[in-house]
Amino acid sequence: MKKIFLFAILVLAIMDPAFAQEKSAPRLSGLMFGDYFYNIDQKDSSKKDLNGFQFRRIYITTDYTVSESFDARFRLEADQSASSLTSGGKLGVMVKDAYLKWKNIFSGSDLYFGISPNPEIETSESFWGYRALEKTITDLNGAVSSRDFGVDLRGKFDEAGVVRYWVKIGNNSGNAPEANKYKRFYGFLQFVPLSFFQFSVYGDYASYAPKTDALSKELKKNNALTAALMMNFFQKDVYSTGIEAFYKTQQNNFAPTVSSPLESQNGYGISAYAWMKLAGKIRLVARYDRYVPNKDLDRSDRTDLILGAIDFQVDKNVSLMPNMESVSYSGLKAKDLVGRVTFSYQF
Repeated sequence: MKKIFLFAILVLAIMDPAFAQEKSAPRLSGLMFGDYFYNIDQKDSSKKDLNGFQFRRIYITTDYTVSESFDARFRLEADQSASSLTSGGKLGVMVKDAYLKWKNIFSGSDLYFGISPNPEIETSESFWGYRALEKTITDLNGAVSSRDFGVDLRGKFDEAGVVRYWVKIGNNSGNAPEANKYKRFYGFLQFVPLSFFQFSVYGDYASYAPKTDALSKELKKNNALTAALMMNFFQKDVYSTGIEAFYKTQQNNFAPTVSSPLESQNGYGISAYAWMKLAGKIRLVARYDRYVPNKDLDRSDRTDLILGAIDFQVDKNVSLMPNMESVSYSGLKAKDLVGRVTFSYQF
């Protein structure tokens, strides 16, 4: 973690206008959100009644205009999830974004190189609008990673931006270093036909190492296809409502029984959400998710998520959001029920 901080300080020092005679200074911004939470009920009974304060995400971002043709971004992320803690159990820090953007490499299109967002989650988060309350359904359930190291080409087919595209080739390793020869290929189209309506279609192909069939001892293909559709109706600062659905199939990824050969795993998810302005700077937020990781198995990992919140926008960039989230599991009486008071602010 110390090395990352030292590297960030070095980057900021090099980019300081007093240190480098460039046209513009680096732009520093940040986003932080967290909660007071109380586990009212939990499938894992040892976590019931657990409560406390937590940061669920901290971003520190530096954007820099290198020249008329190039921009750069460097973003650090910290949170208190178990997977992000240091070996000593302290809050961990990692590089979230680190990319160079070649603006207008040809008319209406930009080229990106480095660790950058993936099209599905970047778009669905903007439609949903409440990442501080919960991840999108594909991110939450690991169908698509929010980041990948690769090359992106993004642009629009027309001057007005009614039809936009995004293609990417990435390591399929998220923010981690590459460790194999297999890659992921992303494709995305967004349509904005009306001032109050937008929708997007997405697909990706991920190659993986072959998997050994325990029954036949053969090596079998284990590649995956993911497709998603997103729709959003909105009026700025008044309301937003939308649907996100995805379907994922992975070759030879599970065996129904110990005496069965490997079969393709097919899963899907659908999310419906809405927020509306109640009065002044108060909004009502609601969301429902249904997630089925394998439609050919009747297991307790099929989940239904229900979320409700009130967003008090106490300042331009500050929100306080009392909320409740319930996750129920097919075939189980126990569920995860969490009450939170979430705060979010940016600068």
